[in-house]
Amino acid sequence: MAECICGFAGTGRAQIWLGPNDVCAPDTLLGDWNGLRSALAPHGVNYGLQNQTELWGNLTGGVKQGIAFDGLLTASLCIDLDKAANWKGATFFANGFQIYGPEPTQELVGALQLVSGIEAAYSTKLYDLWLEQQFFDGKLLLRLGQEGASDEFMLAPFAGIFLNSSFGYPALLALDLPSGGPNYPLAVPFFRLLYAPNEQVSLVTGVFTEDPAPPGTGDPQLRDRHGTAFRLNDHALSFAELWYSPAFMTAQGLPGTYKLGAWFATGPFTDPLHDTNGLSLVNPASNGVPATHTGNYAIYGIINQLLWHKPNTQAQGIGYFLQVMHAPDDRDLSDWFIEAGLNWKGPLPGRSHDQAGLAVTYAGIGAAARQYSRDLIFYSGLGTPYAQGEPIIEATYRARLTPWFKLQPDVQYVINPGAGIPIPGHSTPLKNALVLGLRMTVNF
Repeated sequence: MAECICGFAGTGRAQIWLGPNDVCAPDTLLGDWNGLRSALAPHGVNYGLQNQTELWGNLTGGVKQGIAFDGLLTASLCIDLDKAANWKGATFFANGFQIYGPEPTQELVGALQLVSGIEAAYSTKLYDLWLEQQFFDGKLLLRLGQEGASDEFMLAPFAGIFLNSSFGYPALLALDLPSGGPNYPLAVPFFRLLYAPNEQVSLVTGVFTEDPAPPGTGDPQLRDRHGTAFRLNDHALSFAELWYSPAFMTAQGLPGTYKLGAWFATGPFTDPLHDTNGLSLVNPASNGVPATHTGNYAIYGIINQLLWHKPNTQAQGIGYFLQVMHAPDDRDLSDWFIEAGLNWKGPLPGRSHDQAGLAVTYAGIGAAARQYSRDLIFYSGLGTPYAQGEPIIEATYRARLTPWFKLQPDVQYVINPGAGIPIPGHSTPLKNALVLGLRMTVNF
């Protein structure tokens, strides 16, 4: 029978301890909704309503000092079609967003990596809309419809507690792919195959529309304001990941997953440094037309490992994660992405559901893009050189105050915000920023 997972997948956040997210959990503020949940459950219908509200303050550096808030209301529907329609091994899932508030990174920080994984342009959007079918006793799963690439790919589950967007969707893709690629808040048509011949090995492949936004100018999020563009006439973005979960580690009570992956985009990508004649784009002799490369790609590896399991508990302990991704610099602004961190569930006595985390994420700027900034200074006398990258250190603590209410204070230190890349109103690189945040999550 298909497992009905009504997870909040929009920001690419997987559940920390390897299970469905609780957006459709029974422990909700409104309980059984006057018997509606209980009445629908035998028919395979589950639904959820979750609100996340954040308050952010930039204490120093960045664009300016100040405060901003943002929020996300998520409605989800999951139907186990085995129960609902006697359709064996099939699941239907859909969710949609109401995104509200300003974008704190743009207003206050100026970082390439967003301090919040839920910040986006104000809009009402459809996101996930898919059907999944199991074959061969659940060893092969086909999913088809609309979703974001980070719903299932490039995930280190222990990273899911962190609020910075890069811990859900690597900044390398957001900076290099057209319109940021298929990711919150813009999902795209896709299909995915997952083959798991045993409990230790899985192979996952998927193909997505490369550019989630219709042609045009301005904010891509507003070009598909309601998430209903359903773009099929565009280039493709393909993923493949091999997952390995060592049985001997699981037997010792320390489960872990090791992933090796790659993605390939078929569209054209412009050179950040050279024109079609091989000259620097800022050379006075340049024709000003960037060289074009066919296709783009990256390879990456992920480790997600429980280090210590607290005795006599079901899921408490300390886990770590690491992800490293590399792309060519001759067609990309960012050529390296690294994230690593620790996640501790149950850090305090009597707080078994709380989680604490410390992590770092790094978006590297390619050598070609950095050479462009130096050439600009040489030929024009203007500008400043780009930094090698933008590191961000994040510490967070998520407290489950009730089964339906979580409070999460967060602090992020942003080094080289924007990596020295010019932004309107700032002719010099931004100073390091210290950002404080607070997220409140309510499941209705």
